[in-house]
Amino acid sequence: MGLIRSLSVGTSSLINHQKKFDVISNNLANASTTGYKSTRANFADQFNQIYSRGKTSESAQRYSNGGADPLQFGLGVKLASISQDFSQGVIESTNRPLDVALQGDGFFIVNYDGSQRFTRSGAFTRDNDGYIVDTNTGAFIQGYNVSTDSNGRTERTSSGENMLDRTMANLRIPANTVSLPRQTQEITMMGNLNSDSNIGYDSTRKTSMTIYDETGAARTMTFTFQKVGENDWLIGAEVDGVNQGAGAEGNIALDPVDTTLVQPAYGRVTFNSDGTIATLIPANTDAAKPFTLQFPAAGFINADGNVDKFPKNLNVTLADPNNVSQGLKQLSGDSNANFETQDGFSLGELEDMSVDSRGRILGAFTNGQTEVIGQLAMAKFANNEGLVRDGNNYFRSAPNSGDAVIGTALEIFPTTTMVGNSLEQSNVDLTREMTEMISTQRAFEAASRTVTVSDSLLQEINQLKR
Repeated sequence: MGLIRSLSVGTSSLINHQKKFDVISNNLANASTTGYKSTRANFADQFNQIYSRGKTSESAQRYSNGGADPLQFGLGVKLASISQDFSQGVIESTNRPLDVALQGDGFFIVNYDGSQRFTRSGAFTRDNDGYIVDTNTGAFIQGYNVSTDSNGRTERTSSGENMLDRTMANLRIPANTVSLPRQTQEITMMGNLNSDSNIGYDSTRKTSMTIYDETGAARTMTFTFQKVGENDWLIGAEVDGVNQGAGAEGNIALDPVDTTLVQPAYGRVTFNSDGTIATLIPANTDAAKPFTLQFPAAGFINADGNVDKFPKNLNVTLADPNNVSQGLKQLSGDSNANFETQDGFSLGELEDMSVDSRGRILGAFTNGQTEVIGQLAMAKFANNEGLVRDGNNYFRSAPNSGDAVIGTALEIFPTTTMVGNSLEQSNVDLTREMTEMISTQRAFEAASRTVTVSDSLLQEINQLKR
């Protein structure tokens, strides 16, 4: 009976608009869920009952009619798919150093109950064992830890930066994480030596700075400059009061010798008429550093006459050969030659953490150093909408999502950036969802009227027998 069909069509509309309302309700419920991605219900018409498929035109015949269209009845509506919207959510700043947001495509990777999950929610924390975990579930966040040698010491690059082990693992920053000391190797100087100074003791300019040995112990290094001739100065070097120029005077001509000058001298510097450095003795063996004094690799001599804890050369640069006017000069004016920078530091304890745009976790230490102590990994998929939701803001890979491609922000995936001290909010558009809810309500009401009217018509038919 035809009215039975209209009842079935109305029922299919009621059922599927209820499912659409479930989708809308879930979106509204997750309007404040960190990293949530909204969904949308898509409808399709049901199979059609065909009474006639139509016919082609018979215009080629003398007595004929034109073509006829098919005759068919629709059998209702069905839920065809539920699309996932992975558009960017608003990024809001927080005060937590381990809150991280993704700007661009991709997912954080977590180890949840022994298997990989993927999430856009970057609310992380550090547990009592030092592991970086999801604050919601305690799942381990995946990334790259600092590389260590067989003795457990952090491995460093030639420039002194921490190396990362590129094997993805549970990210861990132990409570005893420290910044290991570094021996001073590079020192720079700046300032002026008065060209009007008298030759002799009265011309002395002494300056000191703190340097560090290989154990991180602070030492005091002192340079003394004394004028011995026109545009000609001797350099004395001391570490903790011990003169480091023993034997050096044999390589530096002191003619005439003034017994009031620094002896034994460590070096000698001469200046051009414009006040820039002309020569430096002993010249550095590296031709690119003609104005750099290099202390011997054997180390400094301490107060007991033994070699001290400086196994690496220490270079004192008086001027950059490419910019001599900014280095040590000899001009008319007060002598204010002094140390400018040094690259050593003592042992430091972890004081604070932050995450940079590449997902590197940076540790701020009490010795003033900032070091890389880990890096967050991320994943991308060929088809994000093919992922399966798994609760707890997690997704799982599925046949139509493709396999996860693992990498890092900006380095492997240049279009994705990590934002520290921030969280990505839900991308649910409340205005759109409220509008969809109204239209869904009206469609549901119309479907219910279809059922009610069909019932009334059936009632009329049943009364024909009376």
